[in-house]
Amino acid sequence: MSNKIDVLILEDHQVTLDGLRLGLSQEPDINIVGAASSSEDGLKLAKELSPQIILLDLHLPGQLGPKTMVKEFCELNSRVLIFSGESRLAFIQAVLALGVYGYLLKSEGLPRIADAIRQVASGKKPILSESLASGDTRLTKSEQEVLKMLARGMKYQDMAEERLTSPATVRKQCELLLLKLGLKTREELIAWAVQNGYGNLDSAT
Repeated sequence: MSNKIDVLILEDHQVTLDGLRLGLSQEPDINIVGAASSSEDGLKLAKELSPQIILLDLHLPGQLGPKTMVKEFCELNSRVLIFSGESRLAFIQAVLALGVYGYLLKSEGLPRIADAIRQVASGKKPILSESLASGDTRLTKSEQEVLKMLARGMKYQDMAEERLTSPATVRKQCELLLLKLGLKTREELIAWAVQNGYGNLDSAT
């Protein structure tokens, strides 16, 4: 019985796919069992091969949208590791909530991708690109709700009424978010929320 980690690569950009397949196949403990460039072909292969890890690009051609596609792959007997160029925080939060084991940006090099595959195989989650793991993706559900309201242009008083709390509590949450995100003003926080997709979550997912 092989001790290698069986990996299925799903990527529609041929150069990227070839690079991943060639580079990862050089790793002594990784076995590339297959590759596909569409969501339908990927699902079919995943069901046939039952790989340990599915390295999944979020924007594959096919009938399935990103959210539905990720859900379907997460329901299989494999661990899903996202490999995407999409860096909006709200989008990433939504994908992580679906049950994937990690989220890597396409700026990552092969050594980091191989290491992430090993960590996912060992059961560790979530595995994130370093630029995503600085604390931004560890926002609480309450903090995310505050960011959504800020992105919609709501005032502290309106936010407090909707959240059934006091304006002082909302102000405190915003101050904590400023610290966590390394921002200085409420205006910067609103801009950050908008830029990271909190004002338009439906289109992000």
